[in-house]
Amino acid sequence: MTDIRLEQGLAESGAPIGFPELPEDFFEAVRRRFSLDGSGRMMVLWQGAGVFLSFAGDFESILLVDPEPGRMAESMWEAERLGIKNAIFLEGGRRVLHPRMGRFRLVIVQDPFLRKDRKRCLSFLANMTEPEGGVVIADVQRCGPPADWQKAALDVLRDRIGAELSESHPTGSTACDEQSLPFRYTETYTHHWSRKRSISQAVNEILSACCAPIKERAALEGELCAALRKAEPSGVLVEVLRLNAIFAWN
Repeated sequence: MTDIRLEQGLAESGAPIGFPELPEDFFEAVRRRFSLDGSGRMMVLWQGAGVFLSFAGDFESILLVDPEPGRMAESMWEAERLGIKNAIFLEGGRRVLHPRMGRFRLVIVQDPFLRKDRKRCLSFLANMTEPEGGVVIADVQRCGPPADWQKAALDVLRDRIGAELSESHPTGSTACDEQSLPFRYTETYTHHWSRKRSISQAVNEILSACCAPIKERAALEGELCAALRKAEPSGVLVEVLRLNAIFAWN
């Protein structure tokens, strides 16, 4: 049985069927709230942390912590392609975090990484931020019941990989009690949007998310393409997404 290697809780946000790109509105909201001006350091703990490379110009340096070596390699290649010199990449989950990393002006963490020992983890992250810094806790969720093409993709992944993948599409906000955050101020942020993808785009995203071994990718790719064409003959795959976030600062 192939290990999907998803950290506990990540499947609940629909990760096995791809990691949606974050909306530009979210990046602008973070820049406004934390008055980013090119100074300080940022740390991101996120599966597919390379999506935050666009913040490279807003800090002196950015540390991207990603549990997926394949996606981290893609991010490193993208940083090189874009000429980004101030990005540091670290493979791992929250267990690699250590006080010796120093303090950061901003820490961004994907909500599922906090679903175990949340209070202790938040306190630890708060201690890693500068006095004038803050934390962003966020995650992208797929809204409503799964579409036919999403069900078809999950069925293929179950049959080929044999892992238990969630079909749940959470409708609640980011699972965080604002009152428990060790910061003076908090603000919630929500953004809804929809996106359309081709079958080939969706399959590439799914393969990247599930990290199937190279020797299995060709067969898995073929089955996914066939299943998605059958589920959605038009070849246009639509999904509705929501990003929930909490901004916290002193």
